[in-house]
Amino acid sequence: MTTFRLAPLRGLLLWLTVAVLPLPLLIGWAGSAAGTPALWWVAGFIGAIYAVVWVYMRPTSFEITPTSLDIVWPVRRHSTSLDEIVDVALLTLSEFRNRYGIGYRIGAGGLWGGFGLYKTKDVTFQFYISHMDRFVVIDRQNDRPLMITPENPDDFAAELRAQAPAPPTRQ
Repeated sequence: MTTFRLAPLRGLLLWLTVAVLPLPLLIGWAGSAAGTPALWWVAGFIGAIYAVVWVYMRPTSFEITPTSLDIVWPVRRHSTSLDEIVDVALLTLSEFRNRYGIGYRIGAGGLWGGFGLYKTKDVTFQFYISHMDRFVVIDRQNDRPLMITPENPDDFAAELRAQAPAPPTRQ
């Protein structure tokens, strides 16, 4: 088994995380200063959302085993059989947009990365990204394609290509 961690945050996603992370404390402080302690409940609710994103939506790593590609979160795991993998591509943001067009996110975005679904005109991706400059796109036979940002994307793509069986020939 080879493990690749989610790449560190950088670029816009890092700055969005830095900007929104203190929001619950600021709301709570503002509530205390204004004599409105109920705002601490709002702050707690936002903090709970942050916790759900951290443990349920933001993966910690991607594991390539002899039989599967596993996405690992603190509280769950999802496996894709290597037999299901059709193609693995490394794409920059401009290459991605040239191939698939511009889309929109459905899920969490801005806090610790972007996670959930990314819908373009023709394709809906499952995505787990921590930056927006270079992605690994994995086409799967019976599921949505994946868009991910593992550490060492070149090594990840090479390892996945080496482990996954050759896709069936289309006729």
